[in-house]
Amino acid sequence: KNNAGWWADGSIDDNSFAQGIQYLIREGIMKIPSTTQGTGTGANQIPSWIKNNAGWWADGSIDDNSFVQGIQYLIKEGIMKIQK
Repeated sequence: KNNAGWWADGSIDDNSFAQGIQYLIREGIMKIPSTTQGTGTGANQIPSWIKNNAGWWADGSIDDNSFVQGIQYLIKEGIMKIQK
């Protein structure tokens, strides 16, 4: 959650945030329900509403499931790639 908070307040960039989330998913620390990965390049800009969600998740305003739904959206749209 620290990375999410740092990203939301601009302390780390989109790429650093995405790498952190990708690591958590690959290592099984963050569980994402089965999601078909989109065909994007993974280089698309992360929508600002995801950054809002990250900040709210970091400060406890939204639950884990709500945050995970945003991450699923990024994967489904091909904005975030998860290497197996």
